[in-house]
Amino acid sequence: MNRMVFRNYGGNYQLRLENADDLALIQDLKVARWAATSVQTDSLQCDPVFLKYLNPDGSGRIRPQHLRAAVKWLFHMIADRSRLAAPSDVLLMEVIDTSHDEGRKLKEAALHILEQLKAETSDQISLEQIRTFRATYMLAPPNGDGVLPPNHVSDPDVARLATDVLRHVGAVKDLSGADGINQGHLSEFLDHGKEFLAWKVRGEDNSSTQILPWGGETPAAAKLVAELDVKIDQFFSLCDLVKVDPRTAERIRLSEQDLKDLDFCDPQAIEKKLMEAPLQTPTPEGILNFQDAINPYYQGKMDQLRHQVLARARSGPMERLQRTAWEKARAIFEPYWAWQAEKPPDGMDRLDEATLREYLNGPAQETLRQLLLEDLSVQGEVEQINSLEKLILYRCWLLELANNCVNFSAFYSSDQRALFEMGDLIIDGRQLTFTVKVQNHTEHKKVAATSRLFLVYAKITKCGDQEQEFEIAAAVTAGSKGGIEIGKRGVFYDLHGEEWDAQVVDILENPISVWEAIKAPFVRVKDLVARKTEGFAATQVQQLDTAATEVTTKMKKGESFQPPTGGPAPTSTTSTRDLLLGGGIAFAAISSSLAYLIKTLSQVSLLNVGLWLVVTMLVVVLFSALLGWNKLRKRDLSAILEACGWAVNFRMYLTHKLGYLVTRTPPLPKGAQVERRDLLRLSLRKSGYRTFNWARLGLISLLTVLSTVVVLSVAFGNEVKSFLRAWLE
Repeated sequence: MNRMVFRNYGGNYQLRLENADDLALIQDLKVARWAATSVQTDSLQCDPVFLKYLNPDGSGRIRPQHLRAAVKWLFHMIADRSRLAAPSDVLLMEVIDTSHDEGRKLKEAALHILEQLKAETSDQISLEQIRTFRATYMLAPPNGDGVLPPNHVSDPDVARLATDVLRHVGAVKDLSGADGINQGHLSEFLDHGKEFLAWKVRGEDNSSTQILPWGGETPAAAKLVAELDVKIDQFFSLCDLVKVDPRTAERIRLSEQDLKDLDFCDPQAIEKKLMEAPLQTPTPEGILNFQDAINPYYQGKMDQLRHQVLARARSGPMERLQRTAWEKARAIFEPYWAWQAEKPPDGMDRLDEATLREYLNGPAQETLRQLLLEDLSVQGEVEQINSLEKLILYRCWLLELANNCVNFSAFYSSDQRALFEMGDLIIDGRQLTFTVKVQNHTEHKKVAATSRLFLVYAKITKCGDQEQEFEIAAAVTAGSKGGIEIGKRGVFYDLHGEEWDAQVVDILENPISVWEAIKAPFVRVKDLVARKTEGFAATQVQQLDTAATEVTTKMKKGESFQPPTGGPAPTSTTSTRDLLLGGGIAFAAISSSLAYLIKTLSQVSLLNVGLWLVVTMLVVVLFSALLGWNKLRKRDLSAILEACGWAVNFRMYLTHKLGYLVTRTPPLPKGAQVERRDLLRLSLRKSGYRTFNWARLGLISLLTVLSTVVVLSVAFGNEVKSFLRAWLE
């Protein structure tokens, strides 16, 4: 038995899989030693048909049992495992193991395909040849799926039967993509047809006594009785109510408010009121008199009921209708209604009875059943075609997929790409190589927050085709946030080198580097000071604007800025004087504050202040660096995969080197020449503009003054204090 070799992949020791002998070892490898025990198929970038074969239960997840079963089947079907490490979509005939019946059938199917395609050579078969043959083979039955589209039936009588079966029972997709029927559909249709004819014969056999007492006129009469049944019952119920309490008769009529609310110009509103009104004014006697006025809405049907149903049921004209007479007339049709309730609900009555009997007793059903059986008879051949495709796909992808489940070797290699990676996101001058597909970035973000990584969620759209789009999550692991913001655009290159548009839709912010962690406290202080300064400045500007407006208004009116309580209004001269006096007081206050500040500073050692500031900054920098380093060392790439639905056994902690592998700025091309002169400055000089850097001069001057002050304070501290104290006094 081959010895297991465990290699260090990103700090985790995982089984090395380089050839078929290594792949065979996963049968004995404990599941706890696998890198991932559950993999989402929609996050893998490989042939989707391969994933379909590998995941026969359709769960959308690949687990260790699926991989082990696939390896076992692959090794059973091939005789030479040595070429498994060099995957190819071409299968040599000599590779197929013909020592058992399955292998021999598989090779026979491959030779049959090559013969049908008139291939130049018969010692190998490609994946393209298999799919080309199957595409043409599946276009018309028999294709082994047991489904027959009606348009593929040549006999017109059989095609008509197949069409009626499809229309009344349902359809299923044939391998060609057309709608068709199977044996279950045909049997269901014939059973329903037999039930419908038996139901119809049962009514005809009892037509003289029960179900059809009036023969062919029974259905129309029963329909008329059913339509008026509720309304006539309502009338008799209202008569009973009036008999118990005569006051009810008044409430049945339309009230004054109803008449006010009724729009007499709206025919629909009037018709609705008539439809809700009783057939006739209820009376305590409980008799519906056909000679009296009847609700116009029901007048026509009531006349039909009187002459066509009630007169025939009573064997004479009927002028008045009582409850007992109505119940007797309705009872005549109870067997008919019970028979109708037993009618099969599959719409067989839409078929002509003669046609249905022909379907049940004629030869069309047997012919159609035979065609369906012939289609199923080639199912074995179709299975062999699928097995050939499966064998080639397993040889192409199985070893690579195992390296994405048992270990993550491809992810830690600079010249390979893992199957869960989507491609490269180019944004903000950087290349983000760790990108995974996400179905819902909001839900993904909830789980990915535990990764402590800076993640960019971007919508990827096919250039020039807005219908092709998906979302990715990309990790930023080196450098700084830079200009990455929501809405920023970039470009995405998939694993095939195709170019897509990219736009940031969300961001999960975390420290990217130790330098960012060091800057974070100072950035927060800067932002706080900026917000406070802006707020204070805005408040002062608003107050100044309000005060200036008030002064201007009062000066125009000749009033004083601070009018005294009582007494005559001051003149404009007084107002101007008050304004100047107020300004002088304000200037004096500012001068006093400045003097106090200078006096206080003169009593403090500038060296001590400088040392205190330096020590404070060093402490902040040190603690920020330590905290940032602690957070950065816990960044976990496996949490991003788990947010995609994976089950990962190991923590994929992001090391410093791996961070630069995942996020990097491409270096300049080898041998490239760098011109350090600023082209913009040269252009400005040619245009006659001055290009002197006043900002740099100002910064140098400020640093010089501060350095001079520090040196003087150290060397002549007492003299500087005495000078400042004498100047202030």
